[in-house]
Amino acid sequence: MHVEIPVTPDADTAREWARDELAKPEYSDQGTTWFEAFLRWVQDLFDGVGQLGGNLGPLGTIALVLLAVAAVAVIVWLVLGPLRRSRRSTSARAVFDDDARSSQRIREAAADAESRGAWDLATMEWFRASVRLMEERRAIADSPGVTVHEAAVRIETAVPALAGDVATDAMAFDLARYGSGGLTATDARHARDTCQSLSQARQQARTEATA
Repeated sequence: MHVEIPVTPDADTAREWARDELAKPEYSDQGTTWFEAFLRWVQDLFDGVGQLGGNLGPLGTIALVLLAVAAVAVIVWLVLGPLRRSRRSTSARAVFDDDARSSQRIREAAADAESRGAWDLATMEWFRASVRLMEERRAIADSPGVTVHEAAVRIETAVPALAGDVATDAMAFDLARYGSGGLTATDARHARDTCQSLSQARQQARTEATA
């Protein structure tokens, strides 16, 4: 009985699949020298498969091609898979998720969360209010997708006197959103006080600048 194996690539097709996968931007960004060296390795691998397959017949060629494709897939997954996960993780750690609220609206949400005892949410909202406040006053750059760490560093640079407080709130934000959570009223009050201190610091800076 003749059985056809569905979607079984020959050496040329498998080589094209590998090239298509490895030509994606996240791979080429890793450096031209490394990328080209890996492509040469893939080329040599499939060239060798083609030569051996000619001596082993159709079934032997199919088996070798499948083994070669599997080898490339495993390497791509083990070596380059973490890159994709890392980039997704980095982008997911943004302070705002398409959040266009003003600092005043965020402060209102933070106060509401505090009134309900939602300390994790309250702490995150107060930190967001601090970041948005500084953006609105052009004390730091307004860039979509800014991460918690990036925002904290920008605020600390703009207002060095509050660097320690901002760092504490940033760590609390990370714990609430990406860690185990379990923040307390103390954490929320600290983030609220930091936000208020930042507001006062910027107002004082403007007053001194115009004096």
